[in-house]
Amino acid sequence: MKLNKKGAVIQLSGMMIVTLITQFLSIYKSSLIAANFGVSVEMDAYHFANNLSTFFLTFISSGITTVIIPAYIKKIDRKAIDSFITIIFSAVGFLLLLVFLFRGQLVQVLVDRDATFNNFVSDYMLLTMWIQILPAILSVTTAYYQCINHFVVPKTVLMLSNIGIIIAILMYDEFSVHQYLLLLLAGALFQFILDVSIVVKLGFRFVPTLDIHNTELKELLHIFLPTIFSTGIYKINTMVDALLSSNIGEGQLTILSYADGIVGMINTLVIGNLTVYVYPKIVERIKISQQECQRSLWLYSVAFHAVVCLIIVGFVASGREFIGILYEHGKFTSEAADAVYLCMCIYVFGQQTNIVRDLIYRYFYTNKNTKSTVKNGLITSITNITVSIILVKPFGVYGIILGTVIAGIVSVIMITIRMKNNYGFMIPMKPIITDFCKTEVCTVLGIVLVLVIKHIFPQMNIFMSFFFFGFISIVVYVLCLLLVRSSLISYVKGAKVF
Repeated sequence: MKLNKKGAVIQLSGMMIVTLITQFLSIYKSSLIAANFGVSVEMDAYHFANNLSTFFLTFISSGITTVIIPAYIKKIDRKAIDSFITIIFSAVGFLLLLVFLFRGQLVQVLVDRDATFNNFVSDYMLLTMWIQILPAILSVTTAYYQCINHFVVPKTVLMLSNIGIIIAILMYDEFSVHQYLLLLLAGALFQFILDVSIVVKLGFRFVPTLDIHNTELKELLHIFLPTIFSTGIYKINTMVDALLSSNIGEGQLTILSYADGIVGMINTLVIGNLTVYVYPKIVERIKISQQECQRSLWLYSVAFHAVVCLIIVGFVASGREFIGILYEHGKFTSEAADAVYLCMCIYVFGQQTNIVRDLIYRYFYTNKNTKSTVKNGLITSITNITVSIILVKPFGVYGIILGTVIAGIVSVIMITIRMKNNYGFMIPMKPIITDFCKTEVCTVLGIVLVLVIKHIFPQMNIFMSFFFFGFISIVVYVLCLLLVRSSLISYVKGAKVF
């Protein structure tokens, strides 16, 4: 089923709109939970149980779609696909069963917390597992939807599930973490049943199979194994961060999780969409020449780096108000909101290196080189874990996030060196480096000027303050770019750069 240009635009627009709504629903749901529970041992236990539950499932969710989409498109033997799905989910199910059976001993080994925390983790484990298992299974149907160009359907189903959960939460004045988990499970069941009902009507079929001698099955497993390694690097970092924050005091893992949620929204809405947009354009340029491909890569890198730096200035200027509007209600104290804000300032500052690294990764993918990116990811992971362990004692949860930011800087430096060694720089790099430096100067100058302006102005309503200083940050940042004569201004005007 091929889409014409109009159909593709409608699908893309619908997908972006539904994604945006879903992200805001998730953030709103998070704010309701923050108001009800605040920063507590129960929420620490929930987040820890959730991390343990998702540890193995995250390995397969992205890998499943990577392997199955080409298999469906090429219409390979269905027995091979069904056997692949059966083997993967059986293996993960067995691992999760072991985690559940030995959850008490596992928590005692991993975390140095009191018996209350350990008991809460053990109590929540089964529910968190099922909450994560059902959406993980839907990674198979998501792959099928993509193959038949029904991109919006699974996202719409997820959005409806979130709406239902939020309505149910609003019906209660107070509720326990256990009741909240039951609501999440109900939402996951609704999503699963509706998604499967729709996809079956669209032609999807699956029968548990174990044809272990199938040659095409062996090929699918061979392709799948590297995806486990690539995804595992990131998930191990996340798990280590959860372990470190769990061991430094009550509420720290919850604070880290709230900050993760907001930075996840930024990644999905901004960085994710920008890289998805630019990847095909880089691929098209390589058909002309490697030089044109690199020119396109660095042009987008400078432009997108400037966009992310605008977000940095804006968040430092009005992020505290944003956190206050979202979370500072009920049991969520101003001290906890301050902590989330500081975490987010560090997190957001590190996103500028992530966008550049992700774009360079796309250049390697365009040249069919995934080996270099996996090696780079491994070095980044080791750096992240090592630096976080070193910094967590003197700086607490902020040290964990600093470790992530420092690892991101190391990552972009290392992948740039790999790019030079593997392909060389085919355009002059001096103007590009100069533009990156100009943007950094504008970022620092913009932050300082906005904070000075904020200090001068009297206190105002939190909503007015959020919009006013958000607007001021945009104006100040753009004026700074004009002042240093950034190439981004020339690019926006349509002039040729680099």
